[in-house]
Amino acid sequence: MSNYGGLSGAAAFMLGRASHQYEQTLGNSIQRALYGRRSARPTEADELADLLSQMTSLLRQKNAESDRLEEHLLRSREYASGLEAQIKDLKDTLALADAATARQVAQLKAAGDREERLACDLAAAHDKYHRLSNDHTMLKTKAENMERRIRGYLSMENEWRKQQS
Repeated sequence: MSNYGGLSGAAAFMLGRASHQYEQTLGNSIQRALYGRRSARPTEADELADLLSQMTSLLRQKNAESDRLEEHLLRSREYASGLEAQIKDLKDTLALADAATARQVAQLKAAGDREERLACDLAAAHDKYHRLSNDHTMLKTKAENMERRIRGYLSMENEWRKQQS
């Protein structure tokens, strides 16, 4: 591959060939200017030399623009890579948050189930308390009635003994 003026490939080959022709034509033109009469009208070689100079300048401008675009592309890729890393981090954080949320939902469901069981147990204990309280009231009433009867019997027995004595 040819390399000319920072260029490579077919463009460098064409530029090198045109440059060689330009050097030959320029040498001839200088010889004519120094030792002979110069023509008023530019020669084909002069036109080719001007064209070659313009092409070289334009090619260097385009290469500089291409370099700037490549640098911009590289910076854009680095920026995109940074954004991708941020997106991955956010996805990981979201996955962790989703997992934590799922755990909390499971814990809340388990707590709800426990609360429901405890509420049932409390209702059963409340019912049992009322039954025991009612049984206690009934037994207390029976005990009071029996106590009155026993006092009544004892009182009657005391009177009967008084009468017997």
